[in-house]
Amino acid sequence: MRIPIKAVRNIHVRLTLVVTLGAALSSVLVYGILLGALFIGFGERDRAELDSRLLSYWAAWQYGGTEAVLNQASADVEEHGGRPFLLTLNGPEGELLGALIPGAWINFDLMDSELSQLSPGQYATLRSEGIHYALLATGTTFDDGSRLLVGVSTENRQFLVRMYQRYYPWAIAAIILAGFVVGIISSKRLLMPIAGLNEEIDRIIVTGELSRRLNSPGTGDSFDILISRYNRLLDRVELLISGMRDTLDAVAHELRTPLTRLRGHAEMALRKGNSGEYEEALAVVVEQTDQAVALFSAIMDIAEAEQGMLHLDIVSCNLGALVSEVCEMYEFIADEEDMSIHFEASESLELLGDPVRLRQIFGNLVDNAVKYAPLGSEIDVFCGEEGDNYWVEVIDDGPGVADGEKHRVFERFYRGDRSRASRGLGLGLSMVKALAEAHGGSISVTNAKRRGACFKVVLPKNANISI
Repeated sequence: MRIPIKAVRNIHVRLTLVVTLGAALSSVLVYGILLGALFIGFGERDRAELDSRLLSYWAAWQYGGTEAVLNQASADVEEHGGRPFLLTLNGPEGELLGALIPGAWINFDLMDSELSQLSPGQYATLRSEGIHYALLATGTTFDDGSRLLVGVSTENRQFLVRMYQRYYPWAIAAIILAGFVVGIISSKRLLMPIAGLNEEIDRIIVTGELSRRLNSPGTGDSFDILISRYNRLLDRVELLISGMRDTLDAVAHELRTPLTRLRGHAEMALRKGNSGEYEEALAVVVEQTDQAVALFSAIMDIAEAEQGMLHLDIVSCNLGALVSEVCEMYEFIADEEDMSIHFEASESLELLGDPVRLRQIFGNLVDNAVKYAPLGSEIDVFCGEEGDNYWVEVIDDGPGVADGEKHRVFERFYRGDRSRASRGLGLGLSMVKALAEAHGGSISVTNAKRRGACFKVVLPKNANISI
């Protein structure tokens, strides 16, 4: 019978075949072990019986000589009956003094020279043509040179072995059949989670509902781990799809304004029809295009960072020195607004991170502080460490953040009531949050005692950053 290749590729069929094959191999192995055990067990029993008879007849000879041995043998035959045995007693010159030989055993060569060399603990096996069983014999030499030989047949042993060999194949067939049934049942039960997984995937493909999840049995086995990881994968996919939709919605919404302005300036220049208006319109087009490109680039960076897809060039860097460079860069802008930037940091703040992205984080925070703080104010920037983390605080004398807005200031395009008059894309703090989390850190905002906003970035010293 030939099994189709497609059926073999089915994991349900393969598991069933594996279980069936395992049952077959196990039953054959058990067959061999039991057969060997039968041979060994019956052989030991035969040798024990021979040793017992030999000891009994040796004791009889010590008590009454040859006559006592023969009398003991006759008594054993009458008393025990049943299993026949062999006994020969030869004198010192080899003459036969007495014998008990069952009629069916006369064809065995009892004069074999090997038999005359036997001593207690040594055994010889005699075979005869046409007889399916053998004789197992042992012997001893008495003090006067007489030789005693005793033996038993292996007929009973071989009869049981033949019965075993005749009927055990049926047992093997039953075991294989049982293994096949167990394989079908167990493979079906084992593959139920896989079947559920396939059904759930089909539903998601048909309906597009990424919120669907498989129920985990909580057994802790491989299938439970698979279901758990599948659910985590769906969480990740749902997050990515949701982020992509939000990003596309945001891009579509935010690009509408600059594109409308572009069209308006172009139409106005075309209506007026002079070179000066053309040049002015082209300048506006370039400015609005740059703004749209910057907007698109910022949105894509935020989306990649939030989804764990942003590439980071991780190196060892000094956080204090890096933040100090940012502060020095913004001192020129602060001087124009009659502001001052005060910076303090611990001596050594070594961490693993992307220096360019870290400068982007703290540059955005200092830029916000300069943008919203009043003229003549002071901006404080502190760096320190606490436990396994480093922290950076940027504190200004600006209007602060209203309590109702603290949970929203990190949303894309969100602009609070106090910042609507300022220019910007509304993406700075969203970028800061996304980049901080990409480094394994976090950001929070509170209002300092002097009413200004205090933005605190926490970064782990040894983050497990995906690059």
